[in-house]
Formats: sequence, structure tokens, C-alpha cells
Amino acid sequence: MVDKSRRNFIIGMAGLGALAAAGWGVAGWSLSRVSGTKVASATPAFGQGVNIIFNGHWGPENVFGNVVEKGFYDACGLVGANCKMYRPANGSSDVSEIISNLQAAINQHPDVLIATDIYTSVQPYLHQASQEGIIVILVNVDAPTQSDFEYTGAISYIGQDLVKAGYVQAQALSKYFPSGSHVVIINEGPGQVWAEQRDEGMKEFLKQYGCTWDVIESSFNLSQVASQITAYLEANPDTKAILSNGYGGAVVMDVFPKLGIQPGQIPVATFDITPQVLDAILAGYVTLTIDQQPYLQGFLPVIQGVLVKKYDFSGWNVDTGNYVITKEIAEKVEPLVKEGIFY
Repeated sequence: MVDKSRRNFIIGMAGLGALAAAGWGVAGWSLSRVSGTKVASATPAFGQGVNIIFNGHWGPENVFGNVVEKGFYDACGLVGANCKMYRPANGSSDVSEIISNLQAAINQHPDVLIATDIYTSVQPYLHQASQEGIIVILVNVDAPTQSDFEYTGAISYIGQDLVKAGYVQAQALSKYFPSGSHVVIINEGPGQVWAEQRDEGMKEFLKQYGCTWDVIESSFNLSQVASQITAYLEANPDTKAILSNGYGGAVVMDVFPKLGIQPGQIPVATFDITPQVLDAILAGYVTLTIDQQPYLQGFLPVIQGVLVKKYDFSGWNVDTGNYVITKEIAEKVEPLVKEGIFY
């Protein structure tokens, strides 16, 4: 039996706490009592008339983006806002299409623009949007510096503290390899803000732990990641750990058996809990992963955007977390991963 408390929070209570702050009557919510328990039922009045566009950087095949999108449209349906999401059809992180979609979004002059600061080249467009009176909320990838953030004109950031996340990942994995070890970092997003910031946090901890490391510049192409890890381990058999700044490290489930490496022999850490990562953790090939709760990165900015637009709230930052997921936790959340809520 799966504990339903997390699902209930995501689908219902994540919004209710914020909605209550606006006033139940004004927000279009009602309270009734059933068998001694307060029950909240929603009407679409809370977000009615608010136009929201989300410009994401995830391609149509990106499962992470699918979870963010689910959270986004679930929140839109809950509050009755008018919503649209753009994702680059040419594939994840296609900068030209991301900018083209961003321009299209700005031209529609929505009340709220939700976007990722995936490349610094998108910042002039975010700046333009805020200057035109559009409420800009950054999610998933924050501006790399405070001055960059101020330039975009964004009111808040909702997502993972990326530098901290890299540090937490390396620190959590260090329980499984000794100080002074040689490790390898798999960089799945060369030149992208999220990847560079996670790497920064990893390296900060590894330096403190007395380690040496190499960085493999890779991508989200799992076949490429697999071939690069294979070649690296064959050339560097003294490698004691693998740190992946994305979910590609899950390919060790296929790579290790071919190299005669047993589950757990080389500890591996990834980010997010895709179905592939889940399988690799349950099989013992991936030691842990860091979850940033992407459903909330789609859900919460809708709630915040409506509160700011209709009820004159100010923006507030939300750290969606650095949840260290080991095999024990993965076994508990497996049904939610397959349902597309937990990722």
C-alpha cells in the first residue's frame, strides 16, 4: 500500500495553503464539514481571467518536462487560469527554438510568463517581458548571478538551488568511497547554467574531501553517455565513484555488467528519478539520486502568478528540494514514479 500523503499534498494542499492566504471567499473556495473533517472544494474563480504562458526548454520526448507540464496544467485546471506551454519541438535545450517560443509568448502579452534561464542568451527577452509589465517567474534554472536575476526582472525563482544540489549529491555519495579518491563527473549539459552550477557544487565538496576528478563533457544522449563511461573506466580502472549532473548515469546498469563491475562496486549518483534511474537504483547499480520535485516546478508558479496578478502579493522564492533518494526510498515511491507525479 502506497502512502497517499505525498500525492494528496501535490494535487491538493500545495495550492490550498496559498489560496487560503487570499481569502476563501474571494478566491472562490468553500469549506464544508463532512464527518467532523473540513473539506475544501474548488471553483475556477480564483484564477479566472489570468493568462499564463510557460516557456520550457524540454523537448517533447523529455520525461522530466512531461512531469513539469503535468504539474502546470493540473494547477491551471485547479484555479481556472488560461494556460499555454511551449516546448522546443526540435529537442531539449534547442536555444534558437527556445528564444523563438519566448518571443511568441511575449507577443501575446500574457499576465504571467514562466520560464527557465537555461541560457544567458534568453535574459534580454525576459528583461523585455518584465519591462512590458508581464509578471516573470523563473523555474528550474535560476539566473546564475544576482545581477542577472535583477536584469531579467523576475519576481521569484521556483526550483532547486543548483550549486547546493551538486554539493549535497557529492557529500551524500561520499559515504560510499574514501577521501582522497579519484572520481569522474559526467557533465550532461556543457555550457548550460544548470549543469555548470551543479558541477560547481560537486567540485566544491570533492576539493574539501581531498579528491581528484575528471569531467566528461557529454549530453542527454544515453548511448553517448554509455560509450563515454565505458571508455573512461577502461582507461581509468582506479575510478572510485561516478557523479552525473543529470540522469544519464543510469546507463551504468547496462555498462557495468559488460565490464564485469558488480552493483555497488563503484558508487554512482545521478539527478532526478526517471524510470531508468529508478530501475538502476532498485537493481543496485545507482547508489542514490537527488530529486528536485519537478511537479511542484510546474504547479507552484501558477498559484504564485495568480496571487501576484489578482491579489497583489509579492513574489517569493521556493526551493523545491534536494531529496536524497536511496534504494529504500525508491522502493516506496516506485508507484508514484510510474504514475508520473514523483520524478
